[in-house]
Amino acid sequence: MTETNLLWWIPFLPLLGAAINGLFGLRLQRRFGRKAVAFFALSLPWISFVLAVVAFWRLPEGGLLLDRLWTWVAVGAVRVDLAFAMDPLSAMMALMVTFVGSLIHVYSVGYMADDESFWRFFSFLNLFMFSMLVLVLGDSLLLMFVGWEGVGLCSYLLIGFWFEDMDNAKAGKKAFVVNRIGDFGFVLGTFLLFVVFGTLRPEEI
Repeated sequence: MTETNLLWWIPFLPLLGAAINGLFGLRLQRRFGRKAVAFFALSLPWISFVLAVVAFWRLPEGGLLLDRLWTWVAVGAVRVDLAFAMDPLSAMMALMVTFVGSLIHVYSVGYMADDESFWRFFSFLNLFMFSMLVLVLGDSLLLMFVGWEGVGLCSYLLIGFWFEDMDNAKAGKKAFVVNRIGDFGFVLGTFLLFVVFGTLRPEEI
């Protein structure tokens, strides 16, 4: 295992993009146009891809990279760190999410070019990438569950993006309900793994 302070940047940058466009995107779009929104929405995910490539090359043979930020939960003998880990499998997933996700961002600039809520769409899309990366790189099942919930939320927000249309609104609700069924399986599996192995870290399991 090799300690690093690189991994947390990979999910954080799309989150930063989501925050910038979510909080200031409407004003940016009105004052500077859609290019200003697209600049933050696209550049930060591509930087995440570059960092994922760097982390991949730093990955020790047969080992993993660990980026531990702070203790998140400490109850009795149970300790869960807010930490990110990369092994060969999660490295490939992180590369795929950042590369393919960034390409989807590029395609979406043209697809959403005439939409008044351009800024809102890209805030949701950046948040989706953040959630997927937390799910892939989370060093505990608890943090992975946060990513899982984020993916479910963003699925609802993106599928129901044009919520004025009743069909889109219904599709968003359907996605939300189906994800809640998945939540039950995830929570049950996490509970059983913890009871059997006494840990929430996948590499220890």
